[in-house]
Amino acid sequence: MYLRYYGFKDFPFSVTPDPAFLYLSASHREALGHLLYGAGEHGGFVALIGEVGTGKTTLIRALVDNEMSDLDIALCWNPQLQVKEFVATICDELGADYDPQTDTSQKALVDRLNAHLLATHAANRRTVLIIDEAQNLSREVLEQLRLLTNLETHKHKLLRIILVGQPELSDLLERHDLRQLAQRITARFRLRPLDRHETRAYIQHRLDLAGGSQHLFTRPATALARLYSGGIPRLINMVCERALMGGYANGKSRIGALMLSRAAMETLPRRRRVSRMRVVLPALALALVALLGAAAWYPGVQLSRAAAGWLGADQGKAAQVASAGEASAASNRSSEGGSPETPDAADADDAERADAASDTERDTPPSGIPEGDADINQMLRLWGVFGSQVQSSCDALRVGDLRCLADSGSFAMVERYNRPALLTLQREGRRHTVLLSALDDTHATLVGANGTRRVDRRELAGMWTGDFRIIWRSDSGVGLIQPGAVGDAVVWLRQRLARASGRNPEAELGPPSPVYDDELQAELEAFQLSKGLRGDGMAGPRTQIMLNGAVPSPGSPALNRVEE
Repeated sequence: MYLRYYGFKDFPFSVTPDPAFLYLSASHREALGHLLYGAGEHGGFVALIGEVGTGKTTLIRALVDNEMSDLDIALCWNPQLQVKEFVATICDELGADYDPQTDTSQKALVDRLNAHLLATHAANRRTVLIIDEAQNLSREVLEQLRLLTNLETHKHKLLRIILVGQPELSDLLERHDLRQLAQRITARFRLRPLDRHETRAYIQHRLDLAGGSQHLFTRPATALARLYSGGIPRLINMVCERALMGGYANGKSRIGALMLSRAAMETLPRRRRVSRMRVVLPALALALVALLGAAAWYPGVQLSRAAAGWLGADQGKAAQVASAGEASAASNRSSEGGSPETPDAADADDAERADAASDTERDTPPSGIPEGDADINQMLRLWGVFGSQVQSSCDALRVGDLRCLADSGSFAMVERYNRPALLTLQREGRRHTVLLSALDDTHATLVGANGTRRVDRRELAGMWTGDFRIIWRSDSGVGLIQPGAVGDAVVWLRQRLARASGRNPEAELGPPSPVYDDELQAELEAFQLSKGLRGDGMAGPRTQIMLNGAVPSPGSPALNRVEE
């Protein structure tokens, strides 16, 4: 169907839990860390809890596919078993030797299992039992599970246990009659849904792995995908899969917000659609009012009498709906603790306004956007490099210690980098490059070949493909600093992290260590997460740019606020 049309080599949004498509958000990375801990040498009893469709089973399969040579894994996918069936299932999974004809009692099966575990321990192997859908375990099986944790030597547990289940598992473990079991759980983790930035990265990740374009879905479409799905990966997959089918059927080269909304209406359960539409509809109303209001006053545009009458009669009604929706969204944010990652009506509002600009055909280009293409040489001049005529690509740029990074994302990402950026726009079927020199909540300052313009941020968002390039200074002298590295670049990294956290590295005792150790990695990962980056401990260009921004140096231009 749409595979050939969009250039895919595989289905990007299959709902089958495929570890090859695993996207590690901050929450999923931490969850996988808990699973690895539970399966490790000092692991014991671990619980992983998450809503339906958040990716728990995919994480389990990623752990199994890790193929640790000294680990035996018993998987229990159907926990609705009697106690004896449960123990027999564990024996079957591990290949423990028992006779179904004679070993018919529960005690006989446990003895056989214990003998097998002792033998594998003597062979320096670890054994882990993973139970999916653990919220369905009976009280009797849970009690047997507690007894299995008593299988141990003087120093080590013979059986490590990982419970994976829905939020009902938490309620189950809170029962008073299961307190002995609950006390033996050494680590618990609740898997969180994706936020709106992670949702966009998740969609791009799957598109890329399937061989398609990362920018097939517009930014407004991915914002709405987060709103409709609540950040649940399985629901994101369902909506995006249906949107691709609709895009193919309608001959669309990109999936916009309208196509995404139709897909959500056709695929999501009605209850979820209704609850989400309480946030989305007010945003749509505001966007429509703004669009019609702009059309009414835009020079050269004539509204029909019927449209003008509708605007006059129903504008107040739409505003009332919007106000009610905003109040509801504010209430929801309050009840959720005011998390900055909680989606609200503003997300949908921005999405729809941007999509109105990107998906609507224009007879003439917007007057605010500079004509002519900007280039890297214009950006270099902001760094004090004059007279250069660089012809190389961004990745190959080398002008002293200046480098170029090509990236894609949102305005929020550009603001975090805090550097002037070359933005790639899509106008009337052709690519166009402008230099962004200043940005605030409502406006942007663009530098084109024919001068500087102050434009509406929403108008710019509607034409921006999400691609951008920035210049940065490689103060470390290397492109990547990773765990285990030794040298001056590691010293630079230590000093930058110290200054970024408000410490004076020169006041610390002794010279800074040139070795990238575990302590430095933990500090860097915390910094990366605080800046919205992946906490992987790898100080590449993105991380180094953030470190430079945290400790600005003279001569480094910043992304200014727009001046009135």
